[in-house]
Amino acid sequence: MSQDRITLLLMVGGWAGSPVESALRRAHQAAAGDLLETLGQTGRVEQAVIATDDPSWVPDLPGLPLEVDVDRPDEPFHFGRRLAGLIERIGADRVLYAGGGSAPLMTSRDWQDALSDFLGDRPQAVTNNRYSSDWIAFYPARALASRVATLERDNALGWALSEEWDIPTRALDPSAATRLDLDTPADLLIARLHPRVGPRLRAALNALDWPTGPVERVLEVMGRDGGHLAIIGRTAPAAWMALDQATRCWVRLFVEERGMVASGRLRRGEVRSLLAHFLEQVGVDGFFAELSSLAEAALMDTRVLMAARGCWPSPADRFNADLLRWQEVEDPFLRAFTHAAARASIPLLLGGQSLVNGGLMALVEILETRRQPSL
Repeated sequence: MSQDRITLLLMVGGWAGSPVESALRRAHQAAAGDLLETLGQTGRVEQAVIATDDPSWVPDLPGLPLEVDVDRPDEPFHFGRRLAGLIERIGADRVLYAGGGSAPLMTSRDWQDALSDFLGDRPQAVTNNRYSSDWIAFYPARALASRVATLERDNALGWALSEEWDIPTRALDPSAATRLDLDTPADLLIARLHPRVGPRLRAALNALDWPTGPVERVLEVMGRDGGHLAIIGRTAPAAWMALDQATRCWVRLFVEERGMVASGRLRRGEVRSLLAHFLEQVGVDGFFAELSSLAEAALMDTRVLMAARGCWPSPADRFNADLLRWQEVEDPFLRAFTHAAARASIPLLLGGQSLVNGGLMALVEILETRRQPSL
């Protein structure tokens, strides 16, 4: 067996309780099954270990050595300690970590290209995003396990390896395949319209009863010459450059707090936002009235506003707000914000960092696919 074969450590779980959380969990499990199959086709993975809090879920994947490691119910989940514990128990040095919603658009060829240089005995890493990693392959994992154990979130792993631990780290070129992550309901709604998702995820997305009308209305604005689109949040230049190259719409960009998770600013309470200050001045109705006067559609990474206000509502509240289900939101501010968003005169897609990066690039790909003449 080649010494360059990889141990895949896949974490799937974390949401349960409300209907919207359960829907995201099912989508993550489906996407994880597709990811396991796709990576198995590369010939680089020698074994896979799934860390999960759901002992009833075991994907059916003949041909790939697979172990399910169930979270201990008496221990609070901590990302770094969980991953480090797996590395030490298995004795793995060449590791590919991935979250359950990672890389739903990456093909076997994409993975082969991504891992082609992940060889040899020198310290190294390759990831989809150095500053907010959804998946990352790194070596030597056992020597780094004690440092990995200090990390609270997986997004910070690429940053820590490259910026703090001096591990040479290669980040893939930005694209929908490398940057779309299924973090929020908006990501699922976009993925449902993309032609390249895997069969398990496709079935899970088709079973959702969430409306795709807002996504379709945003696509209409994007595809129309002279349409006006606003993009708010932690978007990266590659995402809006892809939009600029593929469309002839006018774009307003409000970019704030990129890297707030990986850098620790969120954890330390240091997030600041000019739009959050404006929101405080004019109120939620005034905010969306002004936004509606400037654009015909908007994609909004609302997590920056939440962090700048010093509040972080529950996952159920955040996800229901993304779907504009304001009646289901318990946090008073987020409930009022979502109610105002639902009354806005323009279509809005609300979500997190992935929405205004991989999600935006996926929307561009959907638009380009629809423009192609049918054979």
